[in-house]
Amino acid sequence: MYPSSSDNSYPATSPSPRLSPIKYSRERSTSRPSSRTSLRAHSPSFSLDDPVAVRNQVSTLKHTIRHQQAQLHSLENIIRIGPRPYSTDLLDDNNMASTSTSPPSAFASPTATSTKVKRRSSYDVLQNLAGPESSLPLPRRDGIEENGIREGIPMNFGANPASPTSYKRVSSPTRTLSRIPVASVGNARALADEGQPPTQRPSPSGSTSKLSPIDPDSSIASSSSLIPPPSPNRRISLTPGGTTKVLADLQTGVVNARNALENTKAQLRLSQRSVAQLTRQTEDLKEGRERLRLENEGLNNVVARKERLLQEVLERARKAETEATVLKSQLKSETSTSKKALREMEASLSESTALSQKSEREYITLRDSMKGLIESWKQDTDRLREEMRKREEKLKAEAESVGKKYRLLVEEVKGVQGDRDQVKKLKEEDKKKGEEVEEMWKEEIERMKGEVARSARESEEANKTAKHLAEELARLRRLMQRAGRRSSSSPIPEEDAPP
Repeated sequence: MYPSSSDNSYPATSPSPRLSPIKYSRERSTSRPSSRTSLRAHSPSFSLDDPVAVRNQVSTLKHTIRHQQAQLHSLENIIRIGPRPYSTDLLDDNNMASTSTSPPSAFASPTATSTKVKRRSSYDVLQNLAGPESSLPLPRRDGIEENGIREGIPMNFGANPASPTSYKRVSSPTRTLSRIPVASVGNARALADEGQPPTQRPSPSGSTSKLSPIDPDSSIASSSSLIPPPSPNRRISLTPGGTTKVLADLQTGVVNARNALENTKAQLRLSQRSVAQLTRQTEDLKEGRERLRLENEGLNNVVARKERLLQEVLERARKAETEATVLKSQLKSETSTSKKALREMEASLSESTALSQKSEREYITLRDSMKGLIESWKQDTDRLREEMRKREEKLKAEAESVGKKYRLLVEEVKGVQGDRDQVKKLKEEDKKKGEEVEEMWKEEIERMKGEVARSARESEEANKTAKHLAEELARLRRLMQRAGRRSSSSPIPEEDAPP
């Protein structure tokens, strides 16, 4: 059975009711690695030859790709929907307006504020809510004057901040975004505080020290529970009291709405994370179910194959039993037939022994006769070899004499050919001389014609002799060929040999 991939990459952590959402998200970020950097552990029984393991690996890879794509889409949606950072010009203008409208006696000594517990800014809270891997643009207030009223941080407005009746006034976090002038809001708060009895409030430092510094719900509740008491240094405004109360109520409503919105956003993030975790767990469970289904199919196939093999083994056993009975009957019949065959073979063996003894005696007589024949045949072959050697020597001598005669005839034929060439040359010379002296020496020409005729007759005679010699040469060749054939076919008798 394959281990579930959720054990390796997505550990199942249930949110504890004792932890705040930010603490829970921090614990989960430390206990569970990010899906971008987490690697699913390979199954120890994974093999490239196993198709079930290959399919499981492919399904886990597909799940990882789908999860990363979903996370990418969610981050893109958060970036598109998320708030944009505030402009620095607007923050500087609001800070200048707040410092110009506030009275100088309203500021407390810096030594008294340094002893208070320092609150975290909204940027840190939002950064913890978004997580370390978030790329959302978060608003951040950088430009704060030294003597100005910082937004979102309560200040002491009393002559003696160390007195037990001192309290903090919480400024509106939406002061930079409100369209109402800051001076009128301050006067409206001063008029709204008229006629209210001073109530003893618990120290904010003690309450914040008991709460978690990273719990946004506790910080929001503490900030919303602080009701601004009547300011000792209030201004006298000429505006009616009802309008200032309405403005103060609207401002507190905006603060409460903003706090509720932040709470809902935090809860939404928690729910989205829990939903994402549950979807991952469901996908892991689906993949585990798919792997188990594939493994179950493989086991079913193995069981079916084993059953088929068992049936085949049983059929083979039945066939073997039937074949054993048949073989037993065949063994009985074959033993009886083999006994009969043994008796017949013993009789034939006795006959064959008698025949073998007779054949041995005949072999001995034949061997002695063959020895005599071999010796006589050897003597005949030796005598024939000697005769063949003598005839070969005689034929060689005759061939040498014929060769000499042939060479002489060839030389004579070459001499006749030289005479023929000489006659041709003489004809050409006679023709030239006749052309030169044809007109002048006619009588000489006639004499030369007679000589030419005579030379022609001589050449004819020479031609006749050459033809006669060629015929003689052909006849000699035929005689030599006949002699060669006779020597190869049968020995030539001595009286028929040429001289």
